[in-house]
Amino acid sequence: VYLYEADGLKYYTQIACRNRSGKNRKGKKVTGISFLREVDDKSERSEEHHPSLTERLSETGRSVANLVATKVLGNPEALSTRRTDRMLVSTNDSRVRLYGLNDFCMIRKYKGHTNNSMQIRARVSESGSHIACGSESGHCFIWDVDPNKNRLKKNMINKQIQSTKDKSKSTDYFEASKASLPIVTDTLFFPTMTVRESLLTSKEVFPLSLGMDRIDDDFSSAAILTLDYDGTIRVFVRKTCIDNILEACTPRGGTMA
Repeated sequence: VYLYEADGLKYYTQIACRNRSGKNRKGKKVTGISFLREVDDKSERSEEHHPSLTERLSETGRSVANLVATKVLGNPEALSTRRTDRMLVSTNDSRVRLYGLNDFCMIRKYKGHTNNSMQIRARVSESGSHIACGSESGHCFIWDVDPNKNRLKKNMINKQIQSTKDKSKSTDYFEASKASLPIVTDTLFFPTMTVRESLLTSKEVFPLSLGMDRIDDDFSSAAILTLDYDGTIRVFVRKTCIDNILEACTPRGGTMA
């Protein structure tokens, strides 16, 4: 991945998206780039401090990181104020890598899907909490951006999610294509507002849907659109989202009282 300065498009630096050893150490084609930004709410942070990658750098590393912050972000304090700016890179070695834009170091690597030859790109939910990616196996894979938090142990409507527990490939996945050539070429999370409005206007499905603001759910990861190699578009909705709506918006949840 090559990075250029916005002013004049001058070359600045590059990132080698490859393994350090093994058959893919020379690197594979980059198939997609997405950007991830979360709201950095310090008031919600845990009292236990976990040093960031930048804080663990050597003195030389910190000098380089500060230079990057000054040249690219225009603010030497950006290492602390923009710690949540990250870039997601998909490659043809069946890997998705997360890089920090403060120091251009890899934060985390996600695997489990198959992407050896297709132009498959991983996507990030609007809240920045989950990643979704298609696969040449006909499945849609979902990862928590931060695997240290609770994983998405949820079901899609009429679709069973299977989970792998290996630490290096902690992911949930479900079948998203039954085509003769079952390849899921793209995935996309629906925005929060789209999901909320769709559910509110589905009177035949939720005739008693009131008080949507009382529902405790991440709507940005509630619905996923997939596209397979045959050109079929499918929409999957997380079952627990429906359950939470029924719990909060029906007499069982008490909002009709």
